[in-house]
Amino acid sequence: MRIFVIRVRMFFAVILALTSLNAFGKPSAPSGLLVNGVSNPLAIDRDATRFTWMLAHNVRGERQAAYEIVVYSEVPTSDLRSPISVMWDSGKVVSGQSASVEYSGPALSAATRFWWKVRIWDQTGKASPYSSLGLFDTGLNQDEWTAHYIWDGTTNQNNFAYFRKTFLVTSQPILAKIYVTAHNDYLLYCNGQILGRGPARCNPYDYGQYNAYDITKLLKAGTNVLAAIGHWSGNWGNNVGINARPAFLLQARIDYPDGSPTTIGSDESWKVLADTPYIETNPVYFGAGSNNRCAIRFDSRREPPGWRTAGFDDSGWASATVVDRSNYHLFAQMAPLEREQAALKPVSIISTNGVWLVDFGRCLDGWPKITMYANHPGDVIHVAYFQMTGGRKASGWDEYTCHGGNETWDADFGRHTSFQVLEISGYAGGLKASDISGMWAYCDADVEGHFHCSSDLLNAIYEMCERSARQNIQQGVISVDADREQSPWLGDAWNIGNVLLYNDRDTMMIDKVVRDFAGEQFPDGYIPATSPAHRFADADPSRRIPEWAMYWPMLLWQQYLFSGDQTLLREMSPRLAHLLNWLKPFQDPATGLLNPITVWRISDYAGGNMPSGGYNTATACQYYENLRIAAKVFSELGQTNQSDEYLKQSEAVKDGINAYLFNGKYYLARTDRKEMYPLASAWALRFDIELPDARPEIVEAIENGPKPNIGGYGGDALYSGLFNAGAGAFAIRDLARYRPMLEADKACWEGFHPGKDIEVNHAWTSYPAYLFQKYICGIQPTSGGFAAFDVRPDTDGLTFAGGTVPTVKGLITTRWEKGAHGKFSLWLKVPANTCASIYLPKFSSRNLTMTESGKVLWPAQSEFRDPGVLAVSDEGAWIKCVVGAGNYEFIELPKY
Repeated sequence: MRIFVIRVRMFFAVILALTSLNAFGKPSAPSGLLVNGVSNPLAIDRDATRFTWMLAHNVRGERQAAYEIVVYSEVPTSDLRSPISVMWDSGKVVSGQSASVEYSGPALSAATRFWWKVRIWDQTGKASPYSSLGLFDTGLNQDEWTAHYIWDGTTNQNNFAYFRKTFLVTSQPILAKIYVTAHNDYLLYCNGQILGRGPARCNPYDYGQYNAYDITKLLKAGTNVLAAIGHWSGNWGNNVGINARPAFLLQARIDYPDGSPTTIGSDESWKVLADTPYIETNPVYFGAGSNNRCAIRFDSRREPPGWRTAGFDDSGWASATVVDRSNYHLFAQMAPLEREQAALKPVSIISTNGVWLVDFGRCLDGWPKITMYANHPGDVIHVAYFQMTGGRKASGWDEYTCHGGNETWDADFGRHTSFQVLEISGYAGGLKASDISGMWAYCDADVEGHFHCSSDLLNAIYEMCERSARQNIQQGVISVDADREQSPWLGDAWNIGNVLLYNDRDTMMIDKVVRDFAGEQFPDGYIPATSPAHRFADADPSRRIPEWAMYWPMLLWQQYLFSGDQTLLREMSPRLAHLLNWLKPFQDPATGLLNPITVWRISDYAGGNMPSGGYNTATACQYYENLRIAAKVFSELGQTNQSDEYLKQSEAVKDGINAYLFNGKYYLARTDRKEMYPLASAWALRFDIELPDARPEIVEAIENGPKPNIGGYGGDALYSGLFNAGAGAFAIRDLARYRPMLEADKACWEGFHPGKDIEVNHAWTSYPAYLFQKYICGIQPTSGGFAAFDVRPDTDGLTFAGGTVPTVKGLITTRWEKGAHGKFSLWLKVPANTCASIYLPKFSSRNLTMTESGKVLWPAQSEFRDPGVLAVSDEGAWIKCVVGAGNYEFIELPKY
């Protein structure tokens, strides 16, 4: 621990020294270039192209005063730094905006590669060099697809299809691209090499997704081949999937040096395998009545050797069947792809009566990879999955029929499963650790977030929760193993989505979730509880979940705070207004409180005892926050009248909550329930709804009242409210409820008691992996794209804590530490082109002295001058210091 502290101090000391040395230098070239939120995207929709960059220079007060973007339509292949064809030059634009700057040049053509660069001018008027060139490829609009949807002529459930298409390449192309999608899934190869699996889970009727791949380097002169496996579930239910019809669609474009393009599209000329290796008859489903994941039964004897290669003879294969899917609407997928991220080795292998128990030490999402040496043709390897040891929490099984000899089964298609323990039967010979791996699979994640503190328990909770959230991103925010919910639920998407935002540089999975739900908005304005999903479960107004719908505005605003994408706000603002119009009739005009008339109302779920329904605090607090978010959204868009109206409505709801749900000591769960439920008060504290000066008494009532009895869903509100109110020590003690997860399968559970119906790989309880950075480290964005942010640490209950949050401006890193004799230190790295409002807690009622990098900052010094420190003020229990970019070291000491 001491070594960690010393290294952190040394890091900030070195950074401070370097900052001082570079104070008068020329700004460096921008870096971190993104287009529509992605680095070098291979397909974007062309309705709104947006550019983002980071300022690489990091001197105190560094900010952008102007920028220039140049887009090129052609770059010489011999020298990527010498572009010759300018498509658009923004000219020098006086603006500090560096996130989601919209393209405003000539129309961009389809399926074309463009290059771009950017430079900035800093606050002193100095220009930076241009950035290195970034690239982006345009995709295909709905009317630009010339390929046809195909399948193999079958329509059975749990349906697999094998596709092949050979084609001739006359010479080495300068660019070769593929655009591809399927419903539900595809696995795609080019000349035997895997390209990827996709698309992201989607409703193809509203917001279908397609992927793009660059295959330029994989092609060779002569015969080449594209090969794919398609999978269609056909049996999703329980609000967790889309039973659109099976389909595969691929369009490739090959550009040659002489300017002549070749297009290849899926059609009836493609070949399909009539009898696939997957056993598709009599499917066996798992999932507690949901029937979502089907057993994968693979007969390797039926898979033709070499079928993915160009030299394979497919003359005996049938012709593909063209299918009409003209009602599908496709958009370029900006969310990351799912891959095998790691091959995990078991911690133990035990054999009992010919059955092998393989334990990986924790519950993971993915599939097994097994090598056999001594099995005979026709032998069946049966793999059963358990999410806990001791045969607990079974999650289905798969089977592999051997072809004999040395062979490896990588069960990487169909749907992922969830397991800690594999129970393997039918394996011949001795099973060694080198023969088996747990293939850990999830969508690509550039994890740069970090948290570490003086509590080993909190550190372990953070690591487990971040990992659980990440591994449940399976082509969507899937909060639970494959046997159950296979579409994002809005409540789950909020909890898990925030973990991604606070830890992952890529925010586009959350962008996709926001757009998914917007695409399925009902005509009356209601946002469904799940998407992509069957609508029938929400079509009956009595079955809707209004509390889940109200997470959509919260997720929309959070995505904007992290991405700075004002285009998203503009596109979604009509849907936001429509949702609020749906909620408005449920509001009592006399009290301002909300009581949606639906069967399913959720104030807590998966455990907990707080009552739902009626005029309750949780629903009213969410409604207040929705209205407040709407006011912010329309303010950002310059629609002040609408913003003012929503702000007025939010204040009326707040007044109603305090008039009818607050008894002077704590908040009631409902107007008709007088007993104490700590979660009800936490909801109000979460959004700063309490009356002036009432917070201490409310916190005291929670701390001295009944122990919080919460479900998996309610924990986010409980801990948000406690940390926001400065009751961190109480929250930290309560977080001991995570110990059973850490001691069992080391994955997040649906609730805090592993009962029969509680899933034990359910990441919606992963919220500590963002709450710790948000509240204990205190890092919270206050404007779009982290143009400004707060650092207001809750130091209660710990001696030190530190963390990092990745942003579109760069990494924000902070660490605070309590020392002897009332000493308090805080180190902070603020990226360029942003500013931070730092709230330094007063630890002494005496007069205190505060220094920054050795210079006295407080009491206020009239002679204090620093390019990074913009303002210092007394804020009651805090000293507020507003700073620009730079690296800071604050030390607070009491005066004796």
